[in-house]
Amino acid sequence: MVKEICDIKKISEYLNVSESQIRKLVRAKMIPFFRIGNRLKFDVNEVNKWIENKTQSEGKNFLFL
Repeated sequence: MVKEICDIKKISEYLNVSESQIRKLVRAKMIPFFRIGNRLKFDVNEVNKWIENKTQSEGKNFLFL
């Protein structure tokens, strides 16, 4: 299985939200992420699983803090 790793710009485009919104989710530890040095990285497969779990349990407004 090949992992697709994105930076904050690409994951914000993928989710169609601002980079600042992604940073808020990271600070709240609500979105799966990891760091390489001081850079935030996101595994697209893990983010997709997170979305599935959130949409099943919380509805569609899960990205707004």
